[in-house]
Amino acid sequence: MNAAMRIYDKMNKQLYRKVGRKYVPETDPYALDGLREGWWLVKVSSGCTSIRQQVYPSKAEISAAAKDKEDELLQIIREASEAKPAKIPISPEALADWQAFIAKHGDEFTSLQFPSMQENAEKIIEALLK
Repeated sequence: MNAAMRIYDKMNKQLYRKVGRKYVPETDPYALDGLREGWWLVKVSSGCTSIRQQVYPSKAEISAAAKDKEDELLQIIREASEAKPAKIPISPEALADWQAFIAKHGDEFTSLQFPSMQENAEKIIEALLK
């Protein structure tokens, strides 16, 4: 079977449903063509389809449950790390210690960086799956 025949075969497998006076595509015959070999976890919800390669088929239920709770987990992390005023009163002694630390170790420590809430949620889910 050549490429043109495969395309024609897929076009013939396209399903439609009638909505009013129009026919709307019901399926996507090309949806699975881009997937590599392996186990996959697919979640379809209103307005969204999520496809992830599932490395551990024996833990598919845990992975699905964790992915399902990811938004809830983000909210918990967001509330736990709520923004606070950027400037807080600091004692002159603490300020001097901080400036001495920066003078000793260089300008790379003048600003601090934190992982994003999404990264934290992904790390928690990864820990659940191990």
